Amino acid sequence: MAIPADRNPVSDETGEFAGEEQPADVWFLAGTFGGKVSRKCSVPFGRPIFFPAFNILQKSSLFARRVPVIPTASGHAELNGVTLPLREVANRSPFLVDAVPDAPFGPAGRYRANAWGLWCRLDDLRRGDYILTLGGEYEPGGFWVEVTYDLEIV
Repeated sequence: MAIPADRNPVSDETGEFAGEEQPADVWFLAGTFGGKVSRKCSVPFGRPIFFPAFNILQKSSLFARRVPVIPTASGHAELNGVTLPLREVANRSPFLVDAVPDAPFGPAGRYRANAWGLWCRLDDLRRGDYILTLGGEYEPGGFWVEVTYDLEIV
């Protein structure tokens, strides 16, 4: 949430900002704020790739202790047509989000939030080109995401 909306990898429609503020030990790939998008990006060889097939971030009240429960959510991910395993990931207690001006999370400020998602980690991809598709939905016909990545491991 520290990345302004005009450079945020989640709102990026091409992959131009996929490398924005990446840590040195893992490469995060973004979903969307809803809808379908195709992106192209390069990932450094040897870097694990971590991404949500489907996830939500929810503002919480000062005293909230519950992680969102999403029993009607589903997700999927494929690498070159091969189904990938997804793991349910959720925080145990609310955490702080510092939103910059024009951040997609809302007005600038500090917020308490909870997160839940279906995530995947890819290790040891060889150099080369890959097609990664990921997506999911919350309740049939509700909020949904669909992302296709044209990845190059360099």
